[in-house]
Amino acid sequence: MDSFNAITAAIFLPFIFAGLIPVMEKILKQRVGWFAAATALTSFILIGLAAPEVLGDGHIVQGSISWIPSAGVNFAIYADGLAMMIGFIASGIGVLIMSYSNGYMSQKEDLKRYYQYLLLFMGSMIGMVFSANTIQLFIFWELTSITSFMLIGYWRHKPESIYGATKSLLITAAGGLAMLAGFLLLRTITGSFDLATIMSDPQVINAIKEHELFLITLILILIGAAAKSAQGPFYIWLPNAMEAPTPVSAFLHSATMVKAGIYLVARIHPIFSGTDAWFILVSGIGIITMLVAGFLAFRQTDIKGILAYSTISQLAYIMTMYGYTTHHEPGIGVAAATFHLLNHATFKACLFLVAGIVAHEAATRDIRKLGGLRREMPITFIVASIAALSMAGVPPLNGFLSKEMFYESSLEMGALLGGGFTFLIPACAVLGGVFTFAYSIKLIDGIFLGERSKEHLPEHIHEPPLTMLIPPAFLALLVILFGLVPSLPIHTIIEPTVSGILLETAHLHVKLWHGFTTSLMMTIATFILGILIYTRYDRIAAWQDKFNARFPWISVNYYYDNAVDSAKEKAFKFSTITQPGNIKYYMTAMLLLMIALVAIPVIILATNIVPSTLNFSIAPYEAILLLLLIVAALAAAVLPKYLPAIIALSALGYGVSLLFIYLKAPDLALTQILVETLSTIIFLLAITKIPQKYKEIIPKSVLFRDLAISLAVAASVFVVLLNATQGIMAPFESLSHYFIENSLPLAGGHNIVNVIIVDFRGYDTLGEISVLCLAALGVYNLIHSRGEEQ
Repeated sequence: MDSFNAITAAIFLPFIFAGLIPVMEKILKQRVGWFAAATALTSFILIGLAAPEVLGDGHIVQGSISWIPSAGVNFAIYADGLAMMIGFIASGIGVLIMSYSNGYMSQKEDLKRYYQYLLLFMGSMIGMVFSANTIQLFIFWELTSITSFMLIGYWRHKPESIYGATKSLLITAAGGLAMLAGFLLLRTITGSFDLATIMSDPQVINAIKEHELFLITLILILIGAAAKSAQGPFYIWLPNAMEAPTPVSAFLHSATMVKAGIYLVARIHPIFSGTDAWFILVSGIGIITMLVAGFLAFRQTDIKGILAYSTISQLAYIMTMYGYTTHHEPGIGVAAATFHLLNHATFKACLFLVAGIVAHEAATRDIRKLGGLRREMPITFIVASIAALSMAGVPPLNGFLSKEMFYESSLEMGALLGGGFTFLIPACAVLGGVFTFAYSIKLIDGIFLGERSKEHLPEHIHEPPLTMLIPPAFLALLVILFGLVPSLPIHTIIEPTVSGILLETAHLHVKLWHGFTTSLMMTIATFILGILIYTRYDRIAAWQDKFNARFPWISVNYYYDNAVDSAKEKAFKFSTITQPGNIKYYMTAMLLLMIALVAIPVIILATNIVPSTLNFSIAPYEAILLLLLIVAALAAAVLPKYLPAIIALSALGYGVSLLFIYLKAPDLALTQILVETLSTIIFLLAITKIPQKYKEIIPKSVLFRDLAISLAVAASVFVVLLNATQGIMAPFESLSHYFIENSLPLAGGHNIVNVIIVDFRGYDTLGEISVLCLAALGVYNLIHSRGEEQ
């Protein structure tokens, strides 16, 4: 199998096998998770088939399948070192998470739904990182938002899960739309959606940087990246997303979903870096987020809450490093950021899995109720300590190496900027490291050290089953291996990844011991300050609680909750202004507006309202059909009871379908029959709830007014229909000729009506389908909720 086919299979295999989960669940029962894990492993192996060509020989695998040729968009693969690394992380961590879930998830859970969502998310993530064009990237990007929404809200009976899932979807999907707008502007500048085409041409990159739309394009794309990776004000969705099952948190929030935004920043780095705007926006957002999130982690009492703020802060490390850039040295922090990206995936996924073990065995995640578990869970204690110390930057673990590289790149960036930045940027880096050190020690101390609580914990606590212990232990081994032998990840995966970002061959030299350098002094200072801060950890947390209680409005969450919670109230006020009275008034207003917009211009501008080319010859059976239609219409209007009126109205509709058949439009006839049948059923259901006779007494003045409006509307429609194919006046000629001439060459369709619906007004049709799907989902949920109540 060649590399293109292998990667394509790795993308779509999870989607296909997700559909097989219900069948496999009947065969494997509660062991269906192993089928999901095997699927993830297969995707990992398929990606690995392309590794020798990409990571070994330094080639970029590209290939495409025709998709939307008229828009210049294909399904296309772009596999460089960056895509390979994220692809390996997504599928490799996926194997561990799905294996771990076999021990974590109860047999009473809806395992089919759980594993289907996981596979769909993994396929979306892999598809995104290997996308070669921005349209394809956007589609997979939003698929990760939708599937993560389903995973975070997996426990539908918990309001906290629904709140977290909704918050996640609103923020990340809205960010994705901003990103799409940025991609469209990028296409306006370059004339292409293809990333490889843009990145491979230095003249195109220079044209982007000099274009007047450069800044707004960069800002829009970065909004999407920041929303996905919980950076800046968009960080608020991540702590609430911790209501998901712990394996989901480990998968989404350590190794995959939050990495999507970081991946995007790395992917567009060659296009936008080397500019002041890139440094200010990317590093600026990163540094502020790193410090704020690290500080806010102190007041968290839920283990996963601490890990959530830790994740935000660690991702900000990476964002900051990718933002370090100057015109002459655009990639100052790229190597450090890329190495920390890999290391973060290992130690953070490990810590999330440990959090799941502790919650599973101790029945709580509240760190105030935990402590002293080192004796009952010694292996878990060792595994957790390795991961937490790595996050704190303690040697000889992998986190120490990438933290040292972070300090080195901060020193270099500060020196290049000069002035106050020479001290300010390294100082911010150290302060971020101090916060990280403090909350990392809190995790070890709060869970495993100290005295064991007898009041809040079960009497007997023990190690978890091997299915839950092996995945975090394996990740802890990687943490040690990457720290002791850094050349292994550096030469096999980091160098090709950095080469893919910088578009030039990279050679890195990373050693555990590199002498008494300034960065090592910064590390030692971090440990000393971190210990001092930790001695005041609880005081700082208590101060944060008091501050938050006194100034609740100094919080992004405060404004989010106000906006969402008051949306219904504000919508009601708006509707009372725009729709204050009886429906009859709205109908009257709409009909009068239609008369004003159609009839008046026709009367003023038209030279010949009745076209001279009309054909008045009519066949007998056609005349009979039209006569029946007129009779049915009059009957529907004058019959005194609802049931006969509905029957007359239905007869009118079915008569119209006969007319369509006569005019050789069977598809329209079929649609008309379906709509008419459905309408008749709905009307019949409705009249069972109301009186069977009209009881409303209509004053003569109102009756004459309504008759006048009806006749005016009928006359307007009659005139429009008379001239529909004629062109009533020169500036407003008929559009029919355009569709007749272009349906085949532009859309490849002989059926002009169908071409109009699916091509010429395709977006409109897509919108209608979306509305119908949402309505169907709403109806389904209403029926489902009623069933649950019963």
